[in-house]
Order: sequence, then C-alpha cells, then structure tokens
Amino acid sequence: MDALNARLNKMMCMLAKEQAQQLATEENLHQTQARLDAAVGQQKPDPTPPQIVPDPPPPSSPNSMVLAKQQPFNGNRGAAAKSFVGQILLHTVTYPECFPTPEKWILLSPLWKDYAATWSQTYLMKVFNAEEVAFNKFLDDFKSSFFDQSCQNHAVVAL
Repeated sequence: MDALNARLNKMMCMLAKEQAQQLATEENLHQTQARLDAAVGQQKPDPTPPQIVPDPPPPSSPNSMVLAKQQPFNGNRGAAAKSFVGQILLHTVTYPECFPTPEKWILLSPLWKDYAATWSQTYLMKVFNAEEVAFNKFLDDFKSSFFDQSCQNHAVVAL
C-alpha cells in the first residue's frame, strides 16, 4: 500500500509540475510574440498612429492553480473526514482532465492510512481492475463509516 501511495503522490507532483511548466511556456510565448510584433512595427512606419489594444486577460482556468499536497486520512471521524472529502472534491475541480469521471475520484485518496487504508482497499482494487465503481455508493459508505454520526443522533433527539 505504501508503494502505491508513493507512486500516486509522485504522479500528482509530476502533473502539477507539468501544468506549471505549461503555464510558464505559454507566458514566455506571449512575451516573445509581443516583442516580435513590436519589432515588426518599428521596421514599417505606419502613417496612422498605432492603437494600443490591451491584450485580453488570460482565460481563467482552474488548472492555473496548484493545490497543496493532500493531507493523509487515517480514519478519524468527524471534521477530519469532512475535510478529506472536501480535499478530494477540490482536486477533481482543479484537475478535471486527470480525473474525468467520479469513479476516478477514488484515486485521489492516495494517503489512506491505518483503518482508512483497510477500509478503502475494496474500492481501490475495483478501480485498478477496471471494474465499475459507483462513486455515490463510495461516498455514502465513506460518510456512514467516518462522518460524525452523533450529530445526527442529537438532531433526532432534539426533534
């Protein structure tokens, strides 16, 4: 399991570095094109004054962000479990090309530890064996296993 976690972490780091490099290359290309346009403009005198047209802002892309390394989840119930689910969903929004389907979102849990690692084995093996996995079932099972059920019990008693 540790080897699998290490490989998944390495892959996530490589993807983040590749995206950062792509953004830097695009910016460099934009700057070079601007310098070329300026050089061509200086060589040919234009009878009309040049109009300054601002470049359009770069498209806002969720991929322009690089997220921090996902925090490990050891199976603690309550806020830690909710935070972990939030991290998974944030990664799926930020890197949709890497995790295009909800079934692939399960792969965003490379840092399962302790009881959580044992619990997740069934789902991870299904994904790696290319078996169908219903993410909603995974999420429901996760919530019932790790979310704080005492809050729900207190609410029922209060009603």
